[in-house]
Amino acid sequence: MSVKKILSWVAGMLAALYVGFLTFLFFAQTSIIYPGAKNRVDTSPPQASGLEVLVLSTSAGQVESLFLPSAVSNSGSQPVVIFGHGNGEVTDYWVSGLDGFRERGIGVLLVEYPGYGRSTGSPSERSIRTAMDAAYDRIAADPRVDRTRIFGFGQSLGGGAICLLAKDRSLRALILLSTFPSLDIFTAGYWAPSFLLRDHFDNLSTVAHFPGPVLAIHGRDDELIPWQQGRRLAAAAAHATFRLYKCGHGCWDPEHLPFWKDAEPFLIDAGLMQAVRAR
Repeated sequence: MSVKKILSWVAGMLAALYVGFLTFLFFAQTSIIYPGAKNRVDTSPPQASGLEVLVLSTSAGQVESLFLPSAVSNSGSQPVVIFGHGNGEVTDYWVSGLDGFRERGIGVLLVEYPGYGRSTGSPSERSIRTAMDAAYDRIAADPRVDRTRIFGFGQSLGGGAICLLAKDRSLRALILLSTFPSLDIFTAGYWAPSFLLRDHFDNLSTVAHFPGPVLAIHGRDDELIPWQQGRRLAAAAAHATFRLYKCGHGCWDPEHLPFWKDAEPFLIDAGLMQAVRAR
């Protein structure tokens, strides 16, 4: 066999292997993007003071959300933060993690994704968008809530969930923690073209058109989503503050990181928290 034929055969084999690899990625992408759907949870949500379970019937399935009202007595209706968790988590992990908002007079709504936790259905960009919209509509109709002071907070993929919500509903502000501009940035790491993605989560476009303030926080040591991507996301917003913390991708540690030092003035300026409550 000539060298030319050998090289042609090797090139053909490599091309077949590459196509096979791309085919695998295409069909496995749901498991790769949404690994937390495999997390097992108790049949009942965790116990927490004042916790209310909201079960929403949507086209994406029965979606569970957990509402934790403000721990501060409000003479009027309370502001609410709608939270989106990371792709490897479930809402149960965050029931006590956002108590700092409740202590500052802000209610917390944890929205579960379809196919995660006790929610039915399957996770996808479309189904998550449906779930977020339904959760917003439910909490905005609650007489205890000031619907003009609802804002979003998302961590990693949860930042994408919150940006989807911001496309459809009015949010006063956005807090994006360890969030990516879009999922397209990951395809290069797999040597794959971005058009193979079914879900893109174009957060960059959302923040570029978002009229309110944005607080973007990223970990300097984030190896999954480099901090430069977080800065790029913040740079696209008209009114953004970017903060870089000494941490990795799981950058939520408000007891040791300056989150509240940054978040309190941000929330006060956005009209979501009264200065008298600042610590």
